Amino acid sequence: MTFSKLNEHRVDSLHAYLTKKEIDILQADDLGDLLQKIPGVNVKSYGGLGGLKNISIRGLGSQHTQFVIDGFTLQNSQTGQVNLGQIQLDNVESVLVQRGGSSEISIPVSAQLSGNAVLINSAQAAKMNQKFQVRVSSRIGSFGQIENHILAKIRAGKWHFGTTLKHRQAAGDYNYSFENYNTTIRGVRENNDYEDLNLGFSTHFNGTKGLKFNFYLQHLQARQGLPGAVILYNDFSNQRLSNQQTIAKSDIQGKWKKLNYRFYADFSRDSLRYIDPSFLNHDGELRSSFVTNAIQPGATFSRRMKKIINLDFGTEMRYSELHSQESLTAKPNRLQSSSFLKSTFSLSKTSVIAQLGMQYINEKNHLGESANSVFRLNPFVEFRRKLGNHYSINLYYRNTFRMPNFNELYYNNIGNKALKPEDAHQIAFGNSFTFIDNKSIYFGLQINGYYHFVDNMILAIPTKNLFVWSFQNIGKNEIIGSDAILSFSYKWNEKWNTNLNANYAFQHSVDVSNENSPTYRHQIAYVPQHVINADWTLNFKQLGLRFSTFYNSKRYSLNENIVANEIPSFATFDAALFSAFDFAKKHHLRIQFTVKNITNQQYSFVRNFVMPGTHFLFSINYAFN
Repeated sequence: MTFSKLNEHRVDSLHAYLTKKEIDILQADDLGDLLQKIPGVNVKSYGGLGGLKNISIRGLGSQHTQFVIDGFTLQNSQTGQVNLGQIQLDNVESVLVQRGGSSEISIPVSAQLSGNAVLINSAQAAKMNQKFQVRVSSRIGSFGQIENHILAKIRAGKWHFGTTLKHRQAAGDYNYSFENYNTTIRGVRENNDYEDLNLGFSTHFNGTKGLKFNFYLQHLQARQGLPGAVILYNDFSNQRLSNQQTIAKSDIQGKWKKLNYRFYADFSRDSLRYIDPSFLNHDGELRSSFVTNAIQPGATFSRRMKKIINLDFGTEMRYSELHSQESLTAKPNRLQSSSFLKSTFSLSKTSVIAQLGMQYINEKNHLGESANSVFRLNPFVEFRRKLGNHYSINLYYRNTFRMPNFNELYYNNIGNKALKPEDAHQIAFGNSFTFIDNKSIYFGLQINGYYHFVDNMILAIPTKNLFVWSFQNIGKNEIIGSDAILSFSYKWNEKWNTNLNANYAFQHSVDVSNENSPTYRHQIAYVPQHVINADWTLNFKQLGLRFSTFYNSKRYSLNENIVANEIPSFATFDAALFSAFDFAKKHHLRIQFTVKNITNQQYSFVRNFVMPGTHFLFSINYAFN
């Protein structure tokens, strides 16, 4: 697939790619908001700056997606999920959503074996062309939103050093309204404040013959209120949540004869503390704290065999452990081993990828019964064919699985240590058409279809009463979906150009667990059948105007698709005016004013977790390089 330089937002049937320019224009609060623009990505947001956000890609749950930053995975063994509300975009250069195979050795083994991967490149890791670079940005928005970020990098010979600092805060006290039958309920979101601090340091060495060394040290600390659901006659909430995360990661890459190699390792420590000062117990409050430690070393290799065959292989170990002051029955640790062997056969217009993955997970619980160990072989095969210069097709099958997280296995008295992993089978077919691609016009269309089947789906069901729940493997999920993506760019002259990107996603994700169940062949909770994105940009010299719209069809809060569980559809509209200036050769200034949710649409992704109405954001960015 060939993409015009005019078209920044690039999507094909296997990947979706967003550049720094596109990320700046969209002015998303975090990675969760940004990924909402990608077809097939369903975002579940609980509202507010820094609020919990997770995603599913083409119907697979969030734990089937690996997030990779600068070649290192982000994982949390306790919850199995990454909070995308805490991944900020000031330090992000590009985002790639990968669905098919890849031959890049910079991708860790676990990400190569996952159902999907989101690859993020940061400004810290970007190549330096100057001896000194600095970026400073500030954002001021509605509801007390204030953000400041600075990134500085220096080059000394073959060594690069960088540091980054980001602080953001928000009161989150936005107005809301929602309909309760014939009554309109209005209020102000309370206990929705948020504050976090991000620190980072990096060192890079670029030697001869492709030798590279990288080291990163990052620390995040955040504290926030938990506003909870907006329930009629009861909007009180005073629970607090704080967390800290420290990550150290390093790798070395190079070439020995015809073998390319990468050795990598990372260590992470996550601590979380939850306080409910109004909990009715003997102490008059509830305090919970958790600490998760993880270490992950690995190696990947790539060798070119002749001119048409490439061989890739790798192995990785991950050890993680959970400590909790509250639990008397669980102190689990997990050792996971992952390996793969991949062969890529490439001709001028045809490529075939065949991969076999192997994963083994060993569980131990030092305070009680342990979960079962698991061994899996995961095959993957992909076929790509380019027909002429304007049409290409691809087809792939992938088998993956996701382990139950520590909470599902061991959390107090409701965990189920006999849980089996969720097994997912994916079949996808894609077509890419390029109708026009020249210096003035680009016009392309992609149409994709897919079928997924998930076995041993992990569901929570009530047992003794509505307060005691059990996690069980009782679910089977069938997903049939399609994406359609339209990209258009036109350049009148050196002063004027315009871009249009629009996509539509259809997803029929149903429960096929039990033919006698009232939810049989009902749409899975919180999965919309229809999602539409459209973005239009008009540029004149250094000035730009952008309009965006997002439509989400109705969903259901439970798997039983009845009127009482229905969450209404909604559409939001955003507009932005931006300009960039270059002065004194190496100095760059960019300003942007954005109005979000222009129509003041009252909506929610999750039932009763209301989202903000109309709000504003002003940003200014300075760069020296």
